[in-house]
Amino acid sequence: MVYVQATGARFHLVELGPSCGGPVVMLHGLFTGSAASWYFTAAPAIARTRPVRLIDWRGHGLSECTPTGYDSATMVADLNELTCDLPPFAIAGHSYGAVVAVWFALAHPGRVTRLALVEPPFSPAPDRAVDLIRVPTRCTRMLLERTSVLHDLAAEPPITESELGRLTGLPVLSVTGTRSPFRATAQLIGRALPGARQHLLGGGHDLHISAKARLTPLLREFLAATPPGEDVG
Repeated sequence: MVYVQATGARFHLVELGPSCGGPVVMLHGLFTGSAASWYFTAAPAIARTRPVRLIDWRGHGLSECTPTGYDSATMVADLNELTCDLPPFAIAGHSYGAVVAVWFALAHPGRVTRLALVEPPFSPAPDRAVDLIRVPTRCTRMLLERTSVLHDLAAEPPITESELGRLTGLPVLSVTGTRSPFRATAQLIGRALPGARQHLLGGGHDLHISAKARLTPLLREFLAATPPGEDVG
């Protein structure tokens, strides 16, 4: 475990895997997510062959709970500082982590080698986000009651077909659940990025947990691919 001061907050990181190979950064979603979301699901399998970095977003896991900063622009800045020591890397993002991953790839195209988007909720409504919290915890109540997270979500700009189209040429994997409230996102990705790999798995928004046995090998195979020119050590 590593603690890093960045963008005015204290963040918790987890490092897994070997020191060589193209790195993978795995991003969790808001509210019920944390670095543990990946640590206890797909990350160990991916880390068998590549270095993996897991990040607790601000207000989640062991990172500092700041009163503001839950908009994607701030979180892109967080991610930029928390990965400044890495060479170009692949990103796997679940839920809002997938939103941040897309905005980061658009803002820093040279730093991202490939994107795996699991249940991406492009332009989610705040009330829909709250509905996804099955069992509120002390952490989620603190986020809802003491931070700007819902305001930030309400003001979040949508990821449009045009913006996704700017990712043409970047390998993209999109995975959606059969009971997902965000099925329309898969159609949006298909129109904008016809070359993207898309999979539909049985399950809801928590695919990394409910469909772990099917999702993990998909992610491992996709993220292990080596783009031309990448140094695998």
